[in-house]
Amino acid sequence: MYNLLILGAGGFGRDIYFLAKEALGYNTEYSIKGFLDDNLESLNGYEGMPPIIGTISDYEPQKDDLFVCALGDVATKKRCVETVLRKGGKFTTLIHPTASIAPDSKIGNGCVIMHRATIGSDAVIGDFALVQVASIVAHDCRVGNFSRLDCFTVMVGGTIIKEEVTVHTSAVINHHVIVGKKAQVGACSLVIRNVKDGITVFGIPARPI
Repeated sequence: MYNLLILGAGGFGRDIYFLAKEALGYNTEYSIKGFLDDNLESLNGYEGMPPIIGTISDYEPQKDDLFVCALGDVATKKRCVETVLRKGGKFTTLIHPTASIAPDSKIGNGCVIMHRATIGSDAVIGDFALVQVASIVAHDCRVGNFSRLDCFTVMVGGTIIKEEVTVHTSAVINHHVIVGKKAQVGACSLVIRNVKDGITVFGIPARPI
């Protein structure tokens, strides 16, 4: 059995801890070893949590370790994941049992698929992507590596978000829209036109800000 370490012991890290206890594979494929966080006092005042084993930068992966990343900021997440990968660390994907996953969809390595998320037919989720609570990735959608879909976001059929994109809470990406690399979509926005790389859009319809 593998030992799971969670990168990040902040609020989202605590959420991922509880998700990991409910996810497919808990106590059959892995047990939870603890957290890694560069702030060793992150869990002060929080009872019932597993320990912080060490810092992300200093920890040396062990033979039976598995990792999952619980850092919300996309750039920080990528940096920390790459630190662990360079040391030979192996990541796993966590999927909550209430998520609806089409059998012909593809989900990459190191992803987190949370409660009541929906992944449609022929959708492709890249490595280290996050699909938050009750979000919808409809049929034929593409989600790039390290991208993040916050709670209640909707990707309508055939839409594409490229690498390192953040789509904030309750935003909707309309049919066949492409959101460029490192772009951000503001909360509650409706995106009806393609978004260029590195741009932040917001509003109904969404416009650059």
